[in-house]
Amino acid sequence: MTVAAAKAAKVPVAVHYDHGFDLALIRQALELGFSSVMFDGSHDPLDKNIATTRKVMAMAAEFGASVEAEIGKVGGSEGDYAGVEIMITSVEDAKRFYAETKIHALAVAIGTVHGEYKVEPNLRFDRLRKIHDEVAVPLVLHSGSGLLAGDFRRAIAHGVSKVNIATASFQSIVKQMYAIFLDNRGVTYFQLHDAIRQATYENVKEHICIFGSNNQCK
Repeated sequence: MTVAAAKAAKVPVAVHYDHGFDLALIRQALELGFSSVMFDGSHDPLDKNIATTRKVMAMAAEFGASVEAEIGKVGGSEGDYAGVEIMITSVEDAKRFYAETKIHALAVAIGTVHGEYKVEPNLRFDRLRKIHDEVAVPLVLHSGSGLLAGDFRRAIAHGVSKVNIATASFQSIVKQMYAIFLDNRGVTYFQLHDAIRQATYENVKEHICIFGSNNQCK
């Protein structure tokens, strides 16, 4: 359904499989028509991450899809990994990883964490700039939810081309649901469904404008 909706959209829409750890599931996503997939080998040693990413690159080439991979460690919890400590991506690792995989997009760790921030993050824009200067590949910022508009713009100026903001959408939905229940009027499932869609829409629209991605389709 999602793939069909993306193909029918009036603007280009990517259908992305995020944080894939299982190659069989990544292949399934490709067979279903996903336009891009992510292999997350950031918890593996660099050599193994490179080797598996190369396999995913070959697999995705069969379907004309693009591949994202990650080195370094974004903090917080994701999938089966909980309480992960931040490990800032090194410039040398980024250079080697790209040279040996020719990945289409590279997610790097510069101090963000999955989920909600308990304290203000210490973002390593200096490291991001150096990676951007040394590696000619679109960079990805995971766990962008909660960052300031200026942080986003600074990251984009240093090569970030994709930002993940799932938690911000979840928070927008929860805020909308809380307001509805506080209102204490009878509400139907369909009204809740529409409210969830609207909350998601408003959050995504806000971030599209912050990123400067609005009015870009020709």
